[in-house]
This record gives sequence, C-alpha cells and structure tokens, in this order.
Amino acid sequence: MTFNKFFSGAAVATLLGLATLGTSSCNKNFIDLSDPTRLPSAQGYTDSLSIVTGVTAAYSSLQDLYGNGSNRGLFVFTEIPSDNSFTVTSGELLNEFNDFTLSSGNPRLQSQWLVTYRAIARCNVILSRAGGVKLTEATRNRLFGEVRFIRALAYFNAVQIWGDVPLVTSEITSIADAYQFGRAPKAQVYDQIEKDLTFAELNLPVTQTGANLGRITKGAAQGLLGKVLLTQKKYADAATALKKVIDGNSYALQATYANIFLTTNEMNTEILAAARYTKGGLGVGSYFSTWFMPVLPAAVALTVNGNVGVGQQFNSVDPDLVAAFTASGASDVRAAASFGASGTGTATLYYTKKYNDIPTTAFDAENDWIILRYADVLLMYAEAVNEAGGPNALALDAVNRVIRRSRGLPVATPAPAVDLAAAISPADLRTRLELERRLELNFEGHRWFDLVRTNRALPVMNAFFTRTGSASRLDNNKLVFPLPIQEIQTNPILTQNPGYL
Repeated sequence: MTFNKFFSGAAVATLLGLATLGTSSCNKNFIDLSDPTRLPSAQGYTDSLSIVTGVTAAYSSLQDLYGNGSNRGLFVFTEIPSDNSFTVTSGELLNEFNDFTLSSGNPRLQSQWLVTYRAIARCNVILSRAGGVKLTEATRNRLFGEVRFIRALAYFNAVQIWGDVPLVTSEITSIADAYQFGRAPKAQVYDQIEKDLTFAELNLPVTQTGANLGRITKGAAQGLLGKVLLTQKKYADAATALKKVIDGNSYALQATYANIFLTTNEMNTEILAAARYTKGGLGVGSYFSTWFMPVLPAAVALTVNGNVGVGQQFNSVDPDLVAAFTASGASDVRAAASFGASGTGTATLYYTKKYNDIPTTAFDAENDWIILRYADVLLMYAEAVNEAGGPNALALDAVNRVIRRSRGLPVATPAPAVDLAAAISPADLRTRLELERRLELNFEGHRWFDLVRTNRALPVMNAFFTRTGSASRLDNNKLVFPLPIQEIQTNPILTQNPGYL
C-alpha cells in the first residue's frame, strides 16, 4: 500500500466514523478509565449505555485535537506561526509553520485534518442514532448539547485554520457519500457552529461537579459562542453572549496567576473548558511537558523531570515575547509563571512553564490543555464592547481585573496606579487589549487566531520579521493554511487555498 493510499483510506474512514468510537478515555473522573469497551459506529447504539459510551469517545477527541501521540495539536497552528514562539527541533517540519514556507504535503496538516473530521464524525454518529434510543428528553438533550459543543469547537478550529471546509452534519454511511462533500463557505460553517452552541447553551447545566467535573457546561457554550461571534465581527452579539458568562457568577479569576496551571488545581474556578489528560501509564497522559521542555543535559534532566526524557522543545518562547514581558515591567507576575531560560553554550533558549510536570514516563504527564478560561472571556468582552461603540464602565472593569491580577493585586479592588483610565480612547484600548491578550494567554493557543481576527497579522508579523532580521514575509494568502494534499488527491472536488501548491 502506498503512502498516499494509506492516508486516503484513513481520510474516508474518518468521514464515515468507522472504527473511531473506541473509548480510549480522556478524563479524570467522568469517564471510566478502566472501561475496555470499543464501539465502532457500525455496532451498538441501541441503549442508553452505548450512547453514553459514544459521548465518552467524543470527549476523547479533544485529546486528539489539542495534542497526543497521533497528532501534535493546535499549538502548531496557533503559537508557532506567531511572534510568541519558534521551534528548535528538526525533523518534524514544524519550521514550515514558523517560517511560512508550508507545503500541502506537511504531515502536521494531514494529522490535524484527520483528527478534526474524526471528532466531527463521532459527534454526527451520536446525533444521528441517539434519537431512537430510550432516554428522557432532558438526558438526550444534555448529551446532544455536549457533543454539539465538541462538534462546534472542531469546526471553529477548522475554519480558522483552513477557511472554507467541508460541512458534514449527519452520519455518512458509504464511501460514495463521503466524496460528495466539497468546501462549504465560511459563513455557512459559522452558521452551523452558532446553531450548535445555541443548542448547547439551552440544554447544558450551569455547573458540573463530582464525577462529572470536566464535562461541558452552559458557561462554556456561552463563552465559545462569544468567541465565535467576535471572530465574525458581530460585536454587539458577542458582547451579549460573553456578558452572560460574567453575569452567571459561575467563574472567577484565580487570585494568583501561576495557580491556574497547577496540575493540583485543574478545572479551577477560572476554567470554562479543557482537554483533559491523566498520567500514570493509562495511555491518556499529556505530551506537552516533554514536547515543550528544553533539550537538557541528562544530569540536569534528572533534577527537572525525573530523567524520563530530556525534552524536545517543539514550542520555544521567542525572545520577542520575553522583551514584551520586560517592557511590561518587573511587577508583572505573569512573566515568572510563563517562561524559564535554559542555556546551550552561549545561547539562551526560553521555554514555557505553563505545562511543567514530572511525567510518569516520557509523554505521560498530567497537564490539561485549557481551551477557554475566564480571563479570556473578560478580555473578549472588553474587545467586543469597544468595537461595538467604545468602552463602558463594565468593559473597563473586565480588563482592569485582569491587569490588577497581573500585578499581584486583588482583582475586585480599584487600583488607580495600574487601572486603565475611564477616558481611554477606543484606539488606545484596542492596542492595550492586544498586548494584554498576548501576555495573559501566551502559549495557550490564541495568539495567531487573535492576530488574524483583529486584522493585525500582517502588520504585526511583518514588523516582527523586520525586527528579527528574518527574510520571511506575510501576505493575505498566508492567513489560512493549505489543505492537506492527500485530501485533494482523494476527493477531486476539494480545492486548494490560493498561494499553495
């Protein structure tokens, strides 16, 4: 079997949802880690237990999307292309994302495409089949709300990465049907995302506790909907959705910035949604600690990570981000919690500290990937209000809470020395929000999408290239990534993005 044929078969199987619904398990409590059941879509779905198992498999897709052994994850598309990060390692072709020299044959494109449509297929199978299973209406709608959130998230990431993408909302049962899907316009994809998240908001609980901690909540649906609307520049609607999260009082900023990322403090009050991982030889550990750890000498690695690996430094902190923190001032506590330094000879390399953990073995750490947190919601709300007509008191309070915490101050107490002035202009607030989002959310998978959403990618990145002496240059074609060549070869009705072969 040729390489291309292998991927072609995998792509069709992904769209069909075949053999993709096994519960490899992705969680801490709400999924039974000892459950050996594997349920291909061609079997089962005749009772409530099989539906719950299918929903579990849909949750496991979050590990695929954000990073595991089969796929490097979203950071490849959201951090490496930005001014936050560069990659040190060779052999992964991550440098093509760093330098904007991507070819459509890059394996990272193909793996992200496959896991995206696998997640969508899992959700579609459940939504297509669970209607005939005996469940209470409330239970059915809750489960549907969870998988529709996951489907919306997968499509939201996809449309930001590739632009127009195939829109599949029902179970595909034949290979012939799988070839009928070309690229749908972004507006149509966004419309479906909004419908999924609106349904999720209406049918999900306000909180999840105990064994259900980590499942999707109403606030997560509202927050993601707000981000989707903001990305489409529907500012007033985005502000309305995000204000629901604020008014709901279910979330709060952690008092200490560093505490957000502790493995002993997962799913804390700040976190709306996360891709969950568990270390301990269960096959569902996090790779990020090993991927992002610096390439350390063995003697140093013994003290840093128990000598279970010397690090691969896939996602290194760019000195430009370090300089931005330096300019923010020594009182900005986020710097110490965000990056550390390692030296090789005369060179200093920086690495993110947000995924620090001692793995059980290499690639088996505890760190979750935070998908959405409350500080993001507050900053997005301020942005939406500002773009809809200028800042108001509530929007300024939202961003000031984030700024206060960045200085180690109580978030609810006015602090004239650091608070933004009530008379700040919309233009100045726009500039400040760009900076605060970069510093606050660094290495959490937001920077590149932020720059594209705000139409700032070209001026910011080209200035960065000039500043750093890089020969790279960005144009409008590079604001989306190429479709994988294997998909175009498999499905002739798919077209490539302009500027790519």
